[in-house]
Amino acid sequence: MSQELKSIIQSFKYDKDPDVKVKSKDARVRKNSPTGRKLNSRKMTKSVVTDTTKLPDLGPSLSSNLTVLFVGFNPGVQSSIQQHHYAHHSNLFWKLFNQSRILERMVAKGRITNVGLQNDRVLNNFLKNGCSAKDDFDLVTYGIGFTDLALRCTATAAELTNDEKLDNIPRLLQEIEFSNAKNVVFIGKGIWEMVVKYFSLRLGIKVKLDKVNFRWGKIEVGIDERYNGIIDQISSQIPRETAIHVFPSTSGLVASMSFQEKLQLWQNLSDSI
Repeated sequence: MSQELKSIIQSFKYDKDPDVKVKSKDARVRKNSPTGRKLNSRKMTKSVVTDTTKLPDLGPSLSSNLTVLFVGFNPGVQSSIQQHHYAHHSNLFWKLFNQSRILERMVAKGRITNVGLQNDRVLNNFLKNGCSAKDDFDLVTYGIGFTDLALRCTATAAELTNDEKLDNIPRLLQEIEFSNAKNVVFIGKGIWEMVVKYFSLRLGIKVKLDKVNFRWGKIEVGIDERYNGIIDQISSQIPRETAIHVFPSTSGLVASMSFQEKLQLWQNLSDSI
């Protein structure tokens, strides 16, 4: 990553970290149950939430010629501790990535041209065995990058303030511009909502995502003229050939869509490469 980009990222570092206070359900103990009291005490010890204010940011993985740039909300506890994207064992990101065969598609379509494919052991291992969180920073060599709306770790995305989210959008747009990504994939509708809100505020218009103007997958203009205006404004701030996609969150806590429905969106992305 260039020194200039590192400076840009550092300039948007958010330093107003609130204390995280989470009450564990396991803290409730029946007064008349000594056994339950001991058992729940052990559970409570295991349920202590890490103080995320002491955990490091997770930096982006970028190059200037990406085929796909994945954008998450912000790093969770495990991603911060391990310093890898989508690192929690319950997160479906890597399962969807591997089953949609995005990397295989990129090889088949000649999107990976900066390495000797036959002799590249790392790439061949990815193609044979699939990828996991520990491989995120290696994938940038093959045109796949990662970043987040906010780089600061929290236990949940809900702990990010609206101001913090909005303040990070200029940095995110600069990263997209730098990466020349052919496809930008927002992993979570809430990220796209914040981008739309940012430009709505700049233009002085009100736009809300609803069933009329929003569809999962590739973002395209439709019948909502105000929303179309926002899309046009966003497109003017990023490389002309960049396609924007919005996918459901891959967090194991989000179950509003079945795995197969999510996988279909990922396969549509793979087919478009």
